[in-house]
Amino acid sequence: MTCFGEVKRGRGRPPAGCRSPARERSDMVDWRRCVPSFIAAACLFLAVATPATPAELPLIEAIKLGDLPRAERLIAGGTDVNLPQGDGATALHWAAHRDHVDAVRLLLGAGAQVDAVDDHGVTALALAALNASLPMVELLIEAGADPNLARVTGVTPLQTAARVGDVDVLRRLLAAGADPTATESLRGQTALMWALAENHTAAASVLLETGGGATARSTNGFTPLLFAAQQGNVEVARLLLAAGASVHESAPDGIGGDTNARALFREDTDASALLVAIDSGHAEMALFLIERGADPNHDGAGRAPLHAAVQRQMPDVVRALLAAGADPDARLEKRLPFVSRRITQANGLTPKTEGSTPFLLAASFGDVEIMRILVEEGGADPFLTTVDNTTSLMVAAGADYVEGQDKYGFRSYPAYYETLQRRAFEAVKYCLELGLDLNAVNDDGQTPLHGAVYMGGTLIAPYLVEQGAEMDVINGRGQTPWMIAAQGEYRAGSFYRHEETGEALAALGADTTIGFDLGVDWRKIVEEEQEAAAQPQR
Repeated sequence: MTCFGEVKRGRGRPPAGCRSPARERSDMVDWRRCVPSFIAAACLFLAVATPATPAELPLIEAIKLGDLPRAERLIAGGTDVNLPQGDGATALHWAAHRDHVDAVRLLLGAGAQVDAVDDHGVTALALAALNASLPMVELLIEAGADPNLARVTGVTPLQTAARVGDVDVLRRLLAAGADPTATESLRGQTALMWALAENHTAAASVLLETGGGATARSTNGFTPLLFAAQQGNVEVARLLLAAGASVHESAPDGIGGDTNARALFREDTDASALLVAIDSGHAEMALFLIERGADPNHDGAGRAPLHAAVQRQMPDVVRALLAAGADPDARLEKRLPFVSRRITQANGLTPKTEGSTPFLLAASFGDVEIMRILVEEGGADPFLTTVDNTTSLMVAAGADYVEGQDKYGFRSYPAYYETLQRRAFEAVKYCLELGLDLNAVNDDGQTPLHGAVYMGGTLIAPYLVEQGAEMDVINGRGQTPWMIAAQGEYRAGSFYRHEETGEALAALGADTTIGFDLGVDWRKIVEEEQEAAAQPQR
């Protein structure tokens, strides 16, 4: 039996408090996963096997079973009401967990220690807060329970109540002297931050009314406003700004200690509330922050809000940012967090993203609506390239395409491929309409036609040839577009070939006799050849 089984409110699912401290992120990658770590103290005291048998702890057994008459007889017979089980939990803990008010009253009357703690520092009051049981909280406080007695992780009953979101319990704990500014020890988060992380608007409002720390910072630099931005809670954001929070707040560490795979590939810094809101997919929050004066050009995380709005497909936010003075040609200073693309970039198979403008990203995503907004309303320059001279036409055609993954870094499925092709085709046509060079070559020798064969199909590659694309350009790896399509290559750890594209190019006259694929180590081979050529002749 664990507390996951029989919490009074929430039977059959983990209680809201059984989670880790909130993830502090600038983006929105699975931050909602339940990882029972900080509250393990509240849950494990019921799950840890103990050396004592029911016969040795008859009072605890009676309380667990809800057998109040037996408990009364045991107490009358002299049973020690404070005798703990193996992990330190007492009968009072079990009575609070079962939300058995009469049992708690009986135990307290018999001398039970109201602030007894188990091996994890859990008190009966903490369990009552976890259950969102106001009658139990009232009873324990009236018996002298300390509302600020924290677990070994620094978690207080108030923080637990904030995570659960029960306003009445919060008010009672605060009235009893609970400290709203106390922080837990893992990430230094306050009760207000916990309420915001669970999107409990009413609970957050109560904590703000009582000095919950509108401008507090966690160990990783997250503020309540950043949590509100992460959740898209405009109502609380409004209250926070009125309470002294700044619309310009940012986290010095934008992905705040997150340990998932993305942290290995990207180091974010200085993520603003506006960037957090956009990355988390909250257009309404982003518009609110822009309206309140958020800096539209803050790029401490290596990318501007406009880059993020393009990536998240938010045309209204793009318009608002441009109207607020966002630079339509802001350059991406860091790579986007797409793991498979980082692998292919290392092999020179996809272009670098550093230096990307919002327009180039929109072209990559096949988002013609935003491409038009940027050029026709924002005055963006569609001819700007990345640091390796990759053009918007190249990425629109598919130069950064990775099979099995859409351009937003999520897994894609065959049914999505046709849609992707159509979007890319429209983006290619718009780039050509603007006059982008059909035969431009980047630093790795890639052309728009090379990009088109990475995506495959028979829509884009033949169209480019019809518009005048040269078919037999050899890239830095030694490949022609036909060779990539017909013979295939390894990309992101898998072998891909688009025979139908190769057949279409051959039918259009591609030379199938030239080129020699140097393989995934082509960069090393080319460098060795260059070094050998530079050596003095003997």
